[in-house]
Amino acid sequence: MTNYFDYKIITSSLIKAVRTLTGKPCIEANGTGEQPEYPFATFTITSPKIAIQQDDNNAQFEITVSLTWHDESTLSVLNLAKQCESFFKSTEGRKIFAEKGVVIVDVTDFDRRDNFISIEYERTAGFDIMMRVLDPHVDNVAGIEQIKFDGGKN
Repeated sequence: MTNYFDYKIITSSLIKAVRTLTGKPCIEANGTGEQPEYPFATFTITSPKIAIQQDDNNAQFEITVSLTWHDESTLSVLNLAKQCESFFKSTEGRKIFAEKGVVIVDVTDFDRRDNFISIEYERTAGFDIMMRVLDPHVDNVAGIEQIKFDGGKN
């Protein structure tokens, strides 16, 4: 077990869930690799750490991940975004992450996110997923076992 939260827990679970649900690839947005054939999904960790309590041992924090579908067809991206949005709001979708110690706090409603590329549009639609995780970091500092007072003599 690592002494820090590993973001691959979220990304690998997200990629697997999207592939299993739709049969389509899900890749990191703005990556340097080859773009898959349409349609495909991209993810971006838009907020990697939103503190919800003091940064102590095993502190909880939230992460926001944006999931966006890309295609040449508006109806295609709307249908895929709606399918995934409904899945991640469902008990079955939340269970995939819960098994990894990740709680889905909220899933926003999906919306259109079209991109104008040169002389044509890439049709996109997506939504955000807010997740809560536990940072397994433990500070291994020895505790204070005894305090002695000298009565103010020093």
